[in-house]
Amino acid sequence: MQRWITYDHSLMNKNICYILGFVFTLYSCDNFKGIKKENRNEILKEKWSEIDTNQVEQPPLFSSCMDQSDELLETCFQQTIINHITSQLAEHIISVKDPINDTIWVPLLITKNREIILEDFSVPDIITSQIPDFKSIIRKSIDNLPKVEPAHTRSTDVTTRYKLPLVILMD
Repeated sequence: MQRWITYDHSLMNKNICYILGFVFTLYSCDNFKGIKKENRNEILKEKWSEIDTNQVEQPPLFSSCMDQSDELLETCFQQTIINHITSQLAEHIISVKDPINDTIWVPLLITKNREIILEDFSVPDIITSQIPDFKSIIRKSIDNLPKVEPAHTRSTDVTTRYKLPLVILMD
């Protein structure tokens, strides 16, 4: 008596598919790890490049400005600096021959390390000729500002640059 062995081809095809799928999965997982790492690094670089460094979510703050509304924070920060410089100038006896009515733009760098740095700026000749130590007064004034909290973008301390108008009006 002869026996015929029959194979169920659909069952065999399923088993081959399972085995191939398992091998493919094992092999491809290692390859996807590298892609995920590359994508993660690329995404981080892309997100950092999307941050507009000219725009901050929260400006630098002095402690006196902490209780201000969000809309007034930057104004308070700038006004604190201007008021401080003005009061420092008022402490000096300054006499001028000719009236001065000019605006000087004071460039400040507020670092993420809480430093306020006065960058180089030009002073009109009419001011320099009548107030020779004007720049040093401004520099001392900036050096004596209260402690500042740096600006924030996405909860990260960032360095910011400001140019504040200082109106010089003397008769």
